[in-house]
Amino acid sequence: MRLLYIVLMIAAALNAVAQDYTFSNHNVVPFSLNPSMVGNANAIRLGANYRMQWPSLGNRYHTVRLSYDQNFYKRMCSLGVSYAHDNMANGTIKTNEVAAVYGHTIRLYEGYFLRLGAQASVFYNKYGSDVMFGDQYDWSTGEIFPNTTEEVANASTSFVDFSAGAAFVIENKLTLGAAVYHLGEPENGIHDEQQSILNHRYVVHANYLFDLQYANGLWGRQDLSDKYAFVNAAYQSQYNFDQLYAGVGVIISPLIAGVSMKSDLENINVFSFMLGATYKALQAYYIYDLFTSDEKNGSWSHEISLIYIIQKKERYPCPVVYW
Repeated sequence: MRLLYIVLMIAAALNAVAQDYTFSNHNVVPFSLNPSMVGNANAIRLGANYRMQWPSLGNRYHTVRLSYDQNFYKRMCSLGVSYAHDNMANGTIKTNEVAAVYGHTIRLYEGYFLRLGAQASVFYNKYGSDVMFGDQYDWSTGEIFPNTTEEVANASTSFVDFSAGAAFVIENKLTLGAAVYHLGEPENGIHDEQQSILNHRYVVHANYLFDLQYANGLWGRQDLSDKYAFVNAAYQSQYNFDQLYAGVGVIISPLIAGVSMKSDLENINVFSFMLGATYKALQAYYIYDLFTSDEKNGSWSHEISLIYIIQKKERYPCPVVYW
């Protein structure tokens, strides 16, 4: 349990500056990286994503996200809703978010699009009964004291939050996007000093597709075959935390495989390995994270993602963005 104490003391030292929960690969978590990506499947899409981090330790971390989004092709717009539950250290800190997202697509030229998105969220955060503060820990002996001088005004808090994003899309070829989360930098409001700020999170991302079948002489095709390679990258910054993600992979239907890495701009912290498959309208993905930390105990995590697509027969004018 000592890891839990250290994490909480670091949070206290940072004046309880809050960070977002995160998944290893946002490309398989619908519209989680950028609100403008809502509806990019050009269908009715149902998603379920689950992440379990450091399962071999006593203080586990679990994140669940459920989502629905749909593209309304005649109006070139999209709507989506999501619910996320982040359980830190066996319930010591719980975060719940319900979000509604609106996206609009502007056709710039044949095969070229601009996507815009806005998100409104309601958060409900709660401390568990086992939460501890830095003054309960003796750095010299490691002893944990039962009492603290800290006063918690509220055991839980709720607030409204807003985010926005945009993306430039070359259909079935390239996506370049950017987003800003927590535009108003809301306060969590759990601590009586009102210092727990949900800082801006800045995101830039790119995704490139190379068709392995249609690239051989069939010039001008905009649809995508069932055999293609992909390269994607994303950079996120929140307060003084930075994360760079880069991944490559290949899809040869019905199988998909990929490998990626995550870095804090100083060291590579995580290598991820993904294996997935499709069966009719169902897509299933498994991601294994291998942490490169010197602490070997618990330095790995799992993610499982399920996506179900309800595809209509109409020909959609909006761009499709795949993994």
